[in-house]
Amino acid sequence: MNLEQARKIGMEVVEALAPVCDRIMIAGSVRRGKAQPKDIEIVYIAKTVKERADLFSWSDVPATEAVIETLVYRRFWSFDKEVRRNGPLYKRMVRQDEEQIVVELFRACPDNWGYILALRTGPGDFNKIWAAKPWDGGSLPTDVVLKDGFVWVNGRPVPTPTEEEFFDLIGLPCWPPGERSAMRLGKFLLDRQHRGGASAAEVKNDGYARFAEVRSDD
Repeated sequence: MNLEQARKIGMEVVEALAPVCDRIMIAGSVRRGKAQPKDIEIVYIAKTVKERADLFSWSDVPATEAVIETLVYRRFWSFDKEVRRNGPLYKRMVRQDEEQIVVELFRACPDNWGYILALRTGPGDFNKIWAAKPWDGGSLPTDVVLKDGFVWVNGRPVPTPTEEEFFDLIGLPCWPPGERSAMRLGKFLLDRQHRGGASAAEVKNDGYARFAEVRSDD
Protein backbone atom coordinates (compact mmCIF):
# COMPACT_ATOMS: atom_id res chain seq x y z
CA MET A 1 0.00 0.00 0.00
CA ASN A 2 1.44 3.36 -0.98
CA LEU A 3 0.94 6.60 0.95
CA GLU A 4 -1.62 8.06 -1.46
CA GLN A 5 -3.74 4.91 -1.29
CA ALA A 6 -3.48 4.81 2.52
CA ARG A 7 -4.57 8.43 2.82
CA LYS A 8 -7.55 7.83 0.52
CA ILE A 9 -8.75 4.76 2.43
CA GLY A 10 -8.10 6.45 5.76
CA MET A 11 -10.18 9.46 4.71
CA GLU A 12 -13.06 7.16 3.72
CA VAL A 13 -13.21 5.94 7.30
CA VAL A 14 -12.68 9.44 8.72
CA GLU A 15 -15.53 10.84 6.62
CA ALA A 16 -17.83 8.02 7.74
CA LEU A 17 -17.07 8.64 11.43
CA ALA A 18 -16.66 12.44 11.42
CA PRO A 19 -20.36 13.28 11.91
CA VAL A 20 -20.36 11.31 15.19
CA CYS A 21 -16.97 12.56 16.42
CA ASP A 22 -15.91 15.73 18.20
CA ARG A 23 -12.44 15.22 16.77
CA ILE A 24 -10.81 12.71 14.44
CA MET A 25 -7.41 12.42 12.75
CA ILE A 26 -5.31 9.92 10.83
CA ALA A 27 -2.19 9.05 12.84
CA GLY A 28 0.56 6.43 12.52
CA SER A 29 2.92 6.11 9.58
CA VAL A 30 0.38 7.80 7.28
CA ARG A 31 0.52 10.98 9.35
CA ARG A 32 4.32 10.78 9.34
CA GLY A 33 4.28 10.55 5.54
CA LYS A 34 5.89 7.13 5.23
CA ALA A 35 6.02 6.02 1.59
CA GLN A 36 4.71 2.49 2.21
CA PRO A 37 2.47 2.36 5.31
CA LYS A 38 1.71 -1.11 6.66
CA ASP A 39 -1.64 -0.09 8.14
CA ILE A 40 -3.80 2.93 8.90
CA GLU A 41 -4.28 4.29 12.43
CA ILE A 42 -7.05 6.72 13.34
CA VAL A 43 -7.52 8.56 16.64
CA TYR A 44 -10.91 10.03 17.50
CA ILE A 45 -13.05 11.53 20.23
CA ALA A 46 -16.57 10.17 19.94
CA LYS A 47 -19.75 12.11 20.51
CA THR A 48 -22.11 10.38 22.92
CA VAL A 49 -25.76 9.41 22.57
CA LYS A 50 -28.30 8.27 25.14
CA GLU A 51 -29.10 4.58 25.18
CA ARG A 52 -31.55 2.86 27.46
CA ALA A 53 -29.67 0.88 30.10
CA ASP A 54 -32.78 -0.67 31.62
CA LEU A 55 -36.43 0.14 32.18
CA PHE A 56 -35.61 3.01 34.51
CA SER A 57 -32.36 4.58 33.30
CA TRP A 58 -30.34 5.74 30.32
CA SER A 59 -26.58 5.74 29.75
CA ASP A 60 -24.18 7.62 27.50
CA VAL A 61 -22.57 5.50 24.77
CA PRO A 62 -20.16 6.45 21.97
CA ALA A 63 -22.10 7.40 18.84
CA THR A 64 -19.30 5.86 16.76
CA GLU A 65 -20.30 2.33 17.74
CA ALA A 66 -23.36 2.31 15.48
CA VAL A 67 -21.43 3.69 12.50
CA ILE A 68 -18.65 1.12 12.88
CA GLU A 69 -21.19 -1.68 13.15
CA THR A 70 -22.84 -0.38 9.96
CA LEU A 71 -19.54 -0.47 8.08
CA VAL A 72 -19.08 -4.08 9.15
CA TYR A 73 -22.72 -5.00 8.48
CA ARG A 74 -22.47 -3.69 4.91
CA ARG A 75 -19.42 -5.91 4.47
CA PHE A 76 -17.09 -3.05 3.51
CA TRP A 77 -15.03 -3.95 6.57
CA SER A 78 -14.81 -6.80 9.05
CA PHE A 79 -13.31 -7.03 12.50
CA ASP A 80 -9.91 -8.70 12.32
CA LYS A 81 -10.38 -12.41 13.01
CA GLU A 82 -6.65 -13.10 13.48
CA VAL A 83 -5.80 -10.20 15.80
CA ARG A 84 -9.11 -9.83 17.63
CA ARG A 85 -9.59 -6.27 18.86
CA ASN A 86 -13.09 -4.89 19.26
CA GLY A 87 -13.06 -3.18 22.63
CA PRO A 88 -14.40 0.23 23.67
CA LEU A 89 -11.07 2.01 23.14
CA TYR A 90 -9.38 0.02 20.39
CA LYS A 91 -10.85 -1.62 17.30
CA ARG A 92 -9.01 -3.34 14.48
CA MET A 93 -10.78 -3.73 11.14
CA VAL A 94 -9.81 -5.30 7.82
CA ARG A 95 -10.99 -3.91 4.48
CA GLN A 96 -12.85 -6.51 2.45
CA ASP A 97 -10.80 -6.46 -0.74
CA GLU A 98 -7.79 -8.27 -2.17
CA GLU A 99 -5.26 -6.28 -0.17
CA GLN A 100 -6.99 -6.81 3.19
CA ILE A 101 -5.84 -3.40 4.45
CA VAL A 102 -5.94 -2.95 8.24
CA VAL A 103 -7.39 0.11 9.96
CA GLU A 104 -6.95 0.55 13.71
CA LEU A 105 -9.29 2.87 15.60
CA PHE A 106 -8.20 4.40 18.91
CA ARG A 107 -10.73 6.31 21.01
CA ALA A 108 -9.44 9.20 23.08
CA CYS A 109 -11.10 11.90 25.17
CA PRO A 110 -10.43 15.65 25.44
CA ASP A 111 -8.12 15.18 28.44
CA ASN A 112 -5.81 12.64 26.78
CA TRP A 113 -6.05 13.55 23.10
CA GLY A 114 -2.49 14.89 22.95
CA TYR A 115 -0.98 11.83 24.61
CA ILE A 116 -2.94 9.28 22.56
CA LEU A 117 -2.28 11.11 19.28
CA ALA A 118 1.45 11.28 20.01
CA LEU A 119 1.51 7.62 21.04
CA ARG A 120 -0.36 6.45 17.94
CA THR A 121 1.70 8.67 15.61
CA GLY A 122 5.01 7.10 16.61
CA PRO A 123 7.27 5.77 15.30
CA GLY A 124 7.60 2.91 17.76
CA ASP A 125 11.30 3.25 18.55
CA PHE A 126 10.82 6.99 19.13
CA ASN A 127 7.98 6.22 21.55
CA LYS A 128 10.05 3.66 23.43
CA ILE A 129 12.51 6.35 24.44
CA TRP A 130 10.08 8.93 25.78
CA ALA A 131 7.88 6.27 27.44
CA ALA A 132 10.73 4.69 29.44
CA LYS A 133 12.42 5.96 32.58
CA PRO A 134 16.08 7.04 32.41
CA TRP A 135 17.23 3.91 34.25
CA ASP A 136 15.57 1.86 31.50
CA GLY A 137 17.25 3.82 28.72
CA GLY A 138 14.48 6.37 28.25
CA SER A 139 13.80 10.02 29.01
CA LEU A 140 10.48 10.01 30.90
CA PRO A 141 10.76 12.33 33.94
CA THR A 142 10.91 10.46 37.23
CA ASP A 143 7.72 12.10 38.54
CA VAL A 144 5.68 11.17 35.45
CA VAL A 145 3.80 7.90 34.96
CA LEU A 146 1.93 6.80 31.84
CA LYS A 147 -0.98 4.53 32.77
CA ASP A 148 -4.61 3.87 31.89
CA GLY A 149 -4.34 6.08 28.82
CA PHE A 150 -3.40 9.20 30.80
CA VAL A 151 -0.33 11.08 32.01
CA TRP A 152 0.09 11.13 35.78
CA VAL A 153 2.37 13.56 37.61
CA ASN A 154 3.08 12.98 41.30
CA GLY A 155 0.15 10.59 41.51
CA ARG A 156 -2.44 12.80 39.79
CA PRO A 157 -3.71 12.70 36.20
CA VAL A 158 -2.78 15.77 34.17
CA PRO A 159 -4.80 16.73 31.06
CA THR A 160 -2.94 16.69 27.74
CA PRO A 161 -5.46 18.16 25.29
CA THR A 162 -2.77 18.81 22.63
CA GLU A 163 0.43 17.13 21.50
CA GLU A 164 2.33 20.30 22.34
CA GLU A 165 1.13 20.13 25.94
CA PHE A 166 1.95 16.44 26.17
CA PHE A 167 5.52 16.79 24.92
CA ASP A 168 6.06 19.87 27.09
CA LEU A 169 4.90 17.87 30.10
CA ILE A 170 7.52 15.17 29.46
CA GLY A 171 10.21 17.75 28.70
CA LEU A 172 10.55 17.28 24.94
CA PRO A 173 9.97 19.44 21.87
CA CYS A 174 6.93 18.72 19.70
CA TRP A 175 8.51 18.05 16.32
CA PRO A 176 6.40 17.68 13.16
CA PRO A 177 5.26 14.04 12.76
CA GLY A 178 7.51 13.35 9.78
CA GLU A 179 10.57 14.52 11.72
CA ARG A 180 10.11 12.24 14.73
CA SER A 181 12.67 9.45 14.99
CA ALA A 182 14.74 7.65 17.58
CA MET A 183 17.86 9.08 15.96
CA ARG A 184 16.72 12.68 16.30
CA LEU A 185 15.49 12.18 19.86
CA GLY A 186 18.73 10.42 20.83
CA LYS A 187 20.78 13.34 19.46
CA PHE A 188 18.56 15.84 21.26
CA LEU A 189 18.97 14.02 24.59
CA LEU A 190 22.73 13.70 24.15
CA ASP A 191 22.97 17.39 23.43
CA ARG A 192 20.88 18.15 26.51
CA GLN A 193 23.22 16.05 28.61
CA HIS A 194 26.23 17.90 27.26
CA ARG A 195 24.62 21.28 27.87
CA GLY A 196 23.82 20.34 31.45
CA GLY A 197 20.05 20.51 31.03
CA ALA A 198 19.37 16.85 31.79
CA SER A 199 17.93 15.53 35.04
CA ALA A 200 20.13 13.71 37.52
CA ALA A 201 18.64 10.40 36.38
CA GLU A 202 19.29 11.23 32.72
CA VAL A 203 22.91 12.16 33.41
CA LYS A 204 23.50 8.58 34.58
CA ASN A 205 21.95 7.22 31.36
CA ASP A 206 24.68 6.31 28.89
CA GLY A 207 22.31 4.69 26.39
CA TYR A 208 21.27 7.74 24.36
CA ALA A 209 24.26 7.42 22.03
CA ARG A 210 22.96 4.16 20.58
CA PHE A 211 19.62 5.81 19.72
CA ALA A 212 21.42 8.70 18.06
CA GLU A 213 22.98 6.23 15.62
CA VAL A 214 19.84 4.23 14.79
CA ARG A 215 17.61 5.12 11.86
CA SER A 216 13.91 4.26 12.20
CA ASP A 217 12.17 1.95 9.76
CA ASP A 218 8.83 1.82 11.62
